[in-house]
This record gives sequence, structure tokens and C-alpha cells, in this order.
Amino acid sequence: MVAQYGRSGCEKRGVLTRWMAKNEGKGPAGPGSDSIWTGNFALLCLASLSLLVCAQVLLPTLPLYVLKIGGTQRDVGFVMGAYTIGATIMRALAGWLSDQYGRKRVMISGLVMMTAVTVAYRAADNVPFVGTIRSLHGLFYGLAGTSMGAIVADNLPAARMAEGLGYFGLMATLSMGLAPMIGIWLVSSFSYPVLFDVVTSMAIMTLLAALPVRSPRVRVPAHDRSIGGTLSNLLEKKALLPSAVMFLLSLVNGSMVYYIALYAVDLRIGNIGPFFAVSSLFTIISRPVSGRWADQGHAVAVILIGFLSLCVGMIGVGLSRTMAGFLPAGALVGLGFGFSMPTLQALAVRHVAPGRRGAATGTYYASFDLGIGMGAMVWGFVAAASGYRIMYFSTLIPLALAAAVYYLFKARMGSPT
Repeated sequence: MVAQYGRSGCEKRGVLTRWMAKNEGKGPAGPGSDSIWTGNFALLCLASLSLLVCAQVLLPTLPLYVLKIGGTQRDVGFVMGAYTIGATIMRALAGWLSDQYGRKRVMISGLVMMTAVTVAYRAADNVPFVGTIRSLHGLFYGLAGTSMGAIVADNLPAARMAEGLGYFGLMATLSMGLAPMIGIWLVSSFSYPVLFDVVTSMAIMTLLAALPVRSPRVRVPAHDRSIGGTLSNLLEKKALLPSAVMFLLSLVNGSMVYYIALYAVDLRIGNIGPFFAVSSLFTIISRPVSGRWADQGHAVAVILIGFLSLCVGMIGVGLSRTMAGFLPAGALVGLGFGFSMPTLQALAVRHVAPGRRGAATGTYYASFDLGIGMGAMVWGFVAAASGYRIMYFSTLIPLALAAAVYYLFKARMGSPT
């Protein structure tokens, strides 16, 4: 087949590129092709995994580093929040840029700038400098990650979109399970400079994995180029309802990410790690299954199972007092997110024109990041006012709202599949 390249130009074909061409047949999403596991998709998964590990090894370790260089708990919040703010701001802009200037060009530009930024971690010896680097890291992560997600959607066959996104999303689940442990091990066994060197190495690995990736040429629809028109085109309207559902689910997820460990300490449970392990395991198991089922026309059932699992799981978390109670609750929470997330992402990109998939992907990812970030604030207020148990019961409110928004989307589209 004659390979079609995106606007970033034609790269010189090396050994890896020739291997991809040999194994792709008619192409990842070409006519008559229903293959997911092409060489291109495998490279995108590898790049995504290394990109996520590059960011997430710093989640449990950077707060300790900020304290080590003389920062306060307030400084820790500033530094960690700077990354989320940077990534969220960039998501919608990155989607629009990838539509206008080519997915691969934007992805590679983001990865090059992110690699340069990670080198600066080694020299960061004061809180303002660390905060600046962290903010830039978030910005360029959002730029690269959003365009990478758009390339994945472009390369997947429409009939297997949810299944493919389910597999791609496993990279996030794997990184969340592995990266924090790797980061803690590097700091305890070696030093922070070694940790920062590993972060830079992972950024370089992401760039090397992304270079041979092929991005199909997409036709960009004409749009209003005025300032107001450009701003309105940053978000994809057809992706707003599934993204709103994802925002509400991410709000719930924020209660797990930021407060489950504190809840465990409050209950005198020494190690909440098994809860995360079980939750991740069930997410890994359920993602491909739910995606395949949704692609076969059962998206409504998939979403319903996801919502019900999350509701029962969050009630279980609120009622639990021992690890024996947390483990089945963690399984249900993992199952719920594993069923919901790939299906919602597929719904966000499936009904949009190919030239707007970047904006749709940016809209979806921005809702995810915004929900996680707002969850840190919202549930902190609720926990301070009423305690962790009531806080977890309160997550049923955004879950109910998510169900209402989803069925609004279903009614508007006629068929959500």
C-alpha cells in the first residue's frame, strides 16, 4: 500500500516503518479493514504508556521533593495543581491545533518541548522554579496527549472504535498501577536526580515511539476565522454531552484519587494499596470486553452496568470499615470505570467529522482533567464539613446527574451506538 502521511510530512522509512507497512495490510482504518492491532496502533500504545509514566512517577514523589527544598504544604498544592491547570487549559487548544495543522506535527512538537522541559527538573532547586516547570510539563503533556488520542481515533475502524479505545485506555490503567511504585522505589533506592533522569528518559522514549507513527490526512472543514469563531471551534459541540458525563464521572474519580488513602488512615487501615490493585485489575479486565460489547450495539447496556457498578461501589466504600469491605468495593469501582470510560470516549468522537476529531478528543480529555481537578476541591469541602463517609455517599449525586445527562444524549442522538 502507498502510505498516506499527515501534514507533518513524510518521514524517511526505516526498519520499523517498513515493518509497520508490512503488517498493516490495507491500513489501520482503510477500506475493508477491521484490524485494531496494527503496527501503528502498537506504537501509539507504547508512546501513550511512556508518556503517562513520565508524568505519573512524579505524583507521589514531587510533593516530598517540594518539602525537601523548603516548601510548605501550600506550596505542594500549588505545584501539583499547576500541572493539572496547564494540561486542562491546553486540551481544547491542542485539539483545534491538531485539526488545523496536522495531528502528528502537533504531537511531535509537544513531545519535543516536553522533553526539553523535563531536563530542567534536575536544576529545579526552589519552589517557584519547580512550579514553573510543572506548569509547562502539563501544557506540553496536554498538547502531545490530545493529538495522540486524535490519531488513535483516526486509525481505528469505526465498527470497533469503543473496543480500540478500551485497549488504548489500558495504558492509563497500567501506568497508574506501575508509575507511583516506580517513582517511590527510585527515590528510596537512589535519589531525586536519578528520578528526574528517568523522567527525561521516558520523555525521550515517547518521542522515539511517536516518530514512526502515521497520521492519516484528514479534511479540515471551513470555519469562521474571527476571534469569536475560533474560540467557538475549540470545543466540539457534538462531543459536549458525552464529555459532560465524563466530567461528572471524573468528579467521582477525584474522591478516589485524592481522599481514599486519607479515609483509610482515618479508619486505621495501614495500607490501602490492595484497593487500588483490585480496582485496576477489574478496569483492565472490563475495558476490552465493554468496548467490544458497545461496538456490537449494546452501548446503553454497557453504560447502565457501568453506572450501577459505580453506585454500588461508592456505597460500599462509604460503608467499609476494613480491607475486607474495601476490596469488593474497589472491584465494583474498577468495573464501573472500565465499562463507562471507553464507551463515552467512543461516543465523543464517533459522530463528528474526521476533521473535527481533534477538537472532540480535546473536549473529552479536558472534561476528564477538569473533573479530577475540581474533585480535589469539592470533596475536600464536603469531607471537612461532614467526614469521609458522608463524602463518599455524596458521590451518588454526580452519578445520578451523569445518568440523566447520558440519557439526554441518547434521546438527542436517537441511538448512542
